[in-house]
Amino acid sequence: MARSRPLCKEFLPSFFIVEYLIFAVTLTLFLFRLPVWNTATCLLIVPALFFYPLLYLAPSLLITTAAAGATVKLEEKRALLRRILTGTAAFLTTFVPHLLLLMDAGLYFRYSYHINPHVLNIFTTPGGFESMGLRTSEILLLGGGIVLPALVHLGVLLYFIHFPILSFAGKWELKRPCIKYYAGLCLFFGAAFLISFTTYTYEHFSMNSQVLLAADALPLYIKGTSSSLYRKLGCKQPDREAIRIKLAQTSLQNYPQAPIVRDPRRPKYNVVWIACESWAVKLYTPEIMPATTSFARKGIHFTNHYSGGNVTRQGVFSMFYALPGNYWHPFFAARRGPLFIDWLKEDGYRFKCITSSKFTYPEFDQTVFFQVPQKDLHSDDKGKTWERDQRNVKLFIKSIEEGADSGTPFFSFMFFESPHNPYEFPPEAAFTKDYIDPFNAAGVTAKDGPRIFNRAANSARHLDMCLDKVFQTLEKKDLLKNTIVVIAGDHGEEYFERGYLGHSSSFVREQTKTPLILYYPGISPGKYEKMSSHLDIIPMLARFFGVKNAPQDYSCGYDLLSNPDLSREYALIANWSEIFFAGSEYKSLLPVDALSLAKQVITDGNDNPLPDVAPFYKRYSKALVEVQRDLSRFSAPPKK
Repeated sequence: MARSRPLCKEFLPSFFIVEYLIFAVTLTLFLFRLPVWNTATCLLIVPALFFYPLLYLAPSLLITTAAAGATVKLEEKRALLRRILTGTAAFLTTFVPHLLLLMDAGLYFRYSYHINPHVLNIFTTPGGFESMGLRTSEILLLGGGIVLPALVHLGVLLYFIHFPILSFAGKWELKRPCIKYYAGLCLFFGAAFLISFTTYTYEHFSMNSQVLLAADALPLYIKGTSSSLYRKLGCKQPDREAIRIKLAQTSLQNYPQAPIVRDPRRPKYNVVWIACESWAVKLYTPEIMPATTSFARKGIHFTNHYSGGNVTRQGVFSMFYALPGNYWHPFFAARRGPLFIDWLKEDGYRFKCITSSKFTYPEFDQTVFFQVPQKDLHSDDKGKTWERDQRNVKLFIKSIEEGADSGTPFFSFMFFESPHNPYEFPPEAAFTKDYIDPFNAAGVTAKDGPRIFNRAANSARHLDMCLDKVFQTLEKKDLLKNTIVVIAGDHGEEYFERGYLGHSSSFVREQTKTPLILYYPGISPGKYEKMSSHLDIIPMLARFFGVKNAPQDYSCGYDLLSNPDLSREYALIANWSEIFFAGSEYKSLLPVDALSLAKQVITDGNDNPLPDVAPFYKRYSKALVEVQRDLSRFSAPPKK
């Protein structure tokens, strides 16, 4: 027993020092894809290179130490067994994480995303390798091989076990004189983490996209924000124009993936874009919204339409960017507006964007409308929702009339708030009387669902009354001959049909489906009954703005109107941190992290839970590979 303890103590410190260096060198592989190096990125990356190898090794240190402690009472004649047990724990808990890190580096270089549960599901699904266009040999190459890393780790371990006299850490004792040494190590690694983390939080506050994108390159990078602290310290965020100039050359260099080519002889259609908060499909009927359904007969009504989110942020983002909602984070970090607004600005459009909520939350003034001059963004969030809508619809109509009289093409946007909880409306909109009143969301139950819906129907009738004024203005000014009109909900709304009230609580069809009405000059009116998504709106409009590129160059959507044989197989829906896959046959939360993997439930097309996930992965194996690529291909830096 007297000899067994020093043996473990002699080889383990030296082994883990070498392992730390191996992990640190491997981590540098991720840095070759960074688009920009400057002082700020160095302050984030360099300290991280010291701290994160220790973080990756932390489970191994704990497990191996526990194995050594659990075997300390083995008798001296069984010291060899102790070496084997402790050495095996040390080998497996360092080799497996390192192999995953190598595989992650390979995936990041080829596909620009990190390993997550979704990727693991693809790898373990029959046909997953083939559907990615990969052979087994390529997967092994992406992971740096299996045999070579195993031999390296095993060789380092055996070296220090069999030649303990060469161990450079074998004589470091946990005695009082060494306490300062260990305290110094803790201080060093703690300082490395704090420097990197503080750099991230400050550059997030300063809206420095270069640093935020650099952090995305490191696996498991710990992120955070401290905006309120920096404001208390007297720090000021840069103004919009300063950010615009700062980001001009650095924002999301992979968006678009090919230069946009536009026909120089393109027409310049006016655009009237109407977004309706919480506009559930069941609110869109001739009885509830007669004016809107009447106008829809002049255009195309998409009857099986999904929002890109079950919340406003991702819903509005997806309709303007034609990208899944997970892109909100990198686009917000980069303060990158959508290409659609770029096209309008390039053609000299007049802008008037109005909301009965705020442009600052969600932060559409920093994303969707970031290129729009501040003077052309008008918010009104005072008073009841219908009062705001009534005030704002007057401004909206005024902007349309001024645009018609100016001779300059215009873009008019309006976000209506009436259908949102608490579903407020004026007396003249109360066409149904059996509605809940007063309404307190905290005090209702499922039995109140029908009367809550009736209240929401009255609020939708008020929305219809507002929209009718817009339609009358377009007719009066004879604008329909050269104006594109888009009317869509940001997401749906549930009235206890599935056990919830409102939205953001689940991805059932009540919360994710919403009407879409599209009108453009020369349109053949009708209905589009196949599946469609918010991600398809811009691809369907792009040709009217002279865009010759295929939609995949700038979006994850499809031009459903130009190709009648095209059928969408699935829609992607997001909230702040989750991605949902809605197929015609099966639906599922995509396991992009451990939490969503734990929450994953497979349902049929009608949201009824199924007992087995196998049919889902079998049916959509190729589609899931396409999804994984789409979730990252625009936010990654371009390959060098």
